[in-house]
Amino acid sequence: MTLVMENVSKVYKDGPKEFKAVDHVSLKVKQGEFIAIIGPSGSGKSTMLSIAGALLSPTNGKILLDGENIEELSPKKVTKRRLEKIGFVFQAANLIPYLKVKDQLNVINVIAKNKGQARGKDLLRHFGLAHRTNNYPSELSGGERQRVAISRALINDPKLILADEPTASLDSKRGREVVEMLAAEIKNRGKAGIMVTHDERVLDVCDRVVEIRDGRLEN
Repeated sequence: MTLVMENVSKVYKDGPKEFKAVDHVSLKVKQGEFIAIIGPSGSGKSTMLSIAGALLSPTNGKILLDGENIEELSPKKVTKRRLEKIGFVFQAANLIPYLKVKDQLNVINVIAKNKGQARGKDLLRHFGLAHRTNNYPSELSGGERQRVAISRALINDPKLILADEPTASLDSKRGREVVEMLAAEIKNRGKAGIMVTHDERVLDVCDRVVEIRDGRLEN
C-alpha cells in the first residue's frame, strides 16, 4: 500500500482573490511507514489530510492510492474506496452517544456491508476494551473513547490510516498510548499512516516528520 500526492494544490476563491490552502505539495507514504505532519495553525495540515483521504478534491494534482488515481473515479467509487481502504481518526472521538461500544464498530459494518463482528471483538480486545463492550461513550474515559474511535477506524482493515490531532484531548500518557497503538497497527500490518499533530512529545514514534508552512512542505 502506498499513498502518492503529486504536485497537489487546493485554491479557494473569494471574488477576485485567491487563497492557496495547499501549494504544490508532493508526498509519498510507503507501506509500513508512519509520518507526522507538523506546522502552525492555518498552515494547511488538515486540508492536506482531507485531500489525502479523498474527503476534499484538489484544485490541481494527483492522488494515487495503490497506483489508482482517485481523481479519475466517480463520486460513488470514491466513497467506496474510502470505506474499503481508508481509516480516519479525528481529534474528537465522535462516537454516537446512544450506541454501546460494540455497536460503534458494528454500525460501520452495516454501512460497508461487511461481516466484521469477529474483527470488532478482536480489535476491542486488542486495545484493552473487552470489558467495555456494553458501555456507552459517556461511561468511558477520554483515552477509552479515543481507543474505541481507533478500533472503529480499523474495523474494515484499511490500507491507509489518517489521524488528525488524535492526542489533542488526551493527557501526555494517554496521548502517547494512542499514537503508539496507531504506529504498531501501521508497522505490524503493513499499512501507510499520516498523523497531523501539534504534539511534539509523540514525534519520536513516527518514522518521518514533515513540516508544512503556508501550504508548502518545508522538508
